[in-house]
Amino acid sequence: MTLLKLKVAAIDAREDLTPAEKQAAKEKAAEEVKKATDAIDAATTDAAVDTAKEAGTGEIAKVNPVAKEAAKKAIADELAKKEEAIDGRTDLTDEEKAAAKKDAQDKAKEATDAINAQPDSVATPEEAEKAKTAVDGAKDKGVADVKAVKPSSKS
Repeated sequence: MTLLKLKVAAIDAREDLTPAEKQAAKEKAAEEVKKATDAIDAATTDAAVDTAKEAGTGEIAKVNPVAKEAAKKAIADELAKKEEAIDGRTDLTDEEKAAAKKDAQDKAKEATDAINAQPDSVATPEEAEKAKTAVDGAKDKGVADVKAVKPSSKS
């Protein structure tokens, strides 16, 4: 089995990635294979071929996608529930509802920004695990912060 097929199989086996994240990672791996193949084709000595192969293998190994979409969706889903709950409150004025929703939206945005700050792909599985931990932490904090928004009625 070729290195690309192995990488694609590993990416496809990742249940934490969305189809779009899987596709992006597979495209990145294929791009690295093309670069390596082009370098091999351009090589004029056996040593240059070996160097191009090693470089290509290293670059393909560096395709380690970071799952972020599911975390962002969890925050968005919690925000939608919170906004619906706020809208359903009859004891709040429109201004109080708007303020509470803005508070929840700000907290969701802060968490989503923290997730987006993580790379889409990293060089090693260890770096991928570290980024995943950061994404999961931001997701958990974002969901908890949005849940914790408690609008208060002044009436």
